Amino acid sequence: MDCINVKNEISELTKKLREYVLGFCILCNPPWLFVNYVLMPINVKDAWHWVLGVLSLHDGCIYVYDSIRSSRHDDVVHKALNSFAVMIPLLLNTTTFYEQRSDIALNKSHYLEKRDLSDPFAVISADNLPQQEKA
Repeated sequence: MDCINVKNEISELTKKLREYVLGFCILCNPPWLFVNYVLMPINVKDAWHWVLGVLSLHDGCIYVYDSIRSSRHDDVVHKALNSFAVMIPLLLNTTTFYEQRSDIALNKSHYLEKRDLSDPFAVISADNLPQQEKA
């Protein structure tokens, strides 16, 4: 593929992601401007496992609900969620999300730790969940 085709594909993908955040792609999807949480079922391929990611727009972080916990497993899950933690703040900035949501308190701890609103979200594992036994 030449450089122009790659740039066109990236541009088209970026456009589709912005439309999704704005609520234009899925008829039953409200725009993110009107919600506080976005639920994301995430397949962690390296662990052959699914987790639930909950994007908290008010807290500026992604909470992970996982039925398997160990330090090694948590590292794999956090690695899988890293791309979401990096891309979502960038998307929110390109859609002027923060300018349109005056109810989001940027003085909360997760936002205060950031130098810029485009910095990655924190990924936080929820504690005290029921755990499954490994098969």
